[in-house]
Amino acid sequence: MTSLLPVIQTIHGEIAGPTVAILGGVHGDEFEGVLANRQIRNILQKSLRRGTVKFAAPAHPVAWNASTRESPTDGLNLARVFPGDMLGSPTEQIAAFLTEHLIKGSDLLIDLHSAGRNFDMALMCGYLDSSPELSLKSGNFAKIFDAPYTWKHSGPPSPGRTISTAESLGIPSIYVEGRGGGQVRIADLQTYVAGVLRILHSLSMIDVCPSSSTDSVWVSGDGNTDEGIISTTSGFFCTFAEVGSHVSTGD
Repeated sequence: MTSLLPVIQTIHGEIAGPTVAILGGVHGDEFEGVLANRQIRNILQKSLRRGTVKFAAPAHPVAWNASTRESPTDGLNLARVFPGDMLGSPTEQIAAFLTEHLIKGSDLLIDLHSAGRNFDMALMCGYLDSSPELSLKSGNFAKIFDAPYTWKHSGPPSPGRTISTAESLGIPSIYVEGRGGGQVRIADLQTYVAGVLRILHSLSMIDVCPSSSTDSVWVSGDGNTDEGIISTTSGFFCTFAEVGSHVSTGD
């Protein structure tokens, strides 16, 4: 089982400070988060002044190697089995390992996702709005990240997620989604990296960061991507608008 566990890499600043945990590749077909983690890690090796940053990317090595959303070992979705079980299936053990060694003890969790091979999503940053104290902190980090869209998730958190586990531990968290589709858009990747660096700068962990460049559109809702509108008719779905486009009634 040891070979199936992700590698956690840690960078320490010169002085003590906050601990930020960053995930990428929880789903093996989501490339942006892993690439962003690598770029951020390279930058911080020379610039992290204060605190600690912990990376796990890819967070799900066997899925990453197979470029699949679920584990090829047991068929489970890592993003649905947190906080995991060290005596459970391989995927549940990975979740338990990440909960124990990455999420616990951190002051902020950042989970970098994207739409993967089979979906298309607007570039966005999301956070939970179920705990008043944590929501205020998480919402502030989402604002600093400054994605084109910011999603406030109302109601109780969906179980099994990294961010729901972080909330149960009293840790603020955000997650990021990008277009995906089996490709990496440079503009999306730059947004991931710049957003994380802005957050680290806000925590006085680094001295400089990219300036904000978007006027984020804020939306709210339960945001459960496991549910949606299902077509009652077979055929092809032909779109008239890009994901993230503003539309009106009748469009």
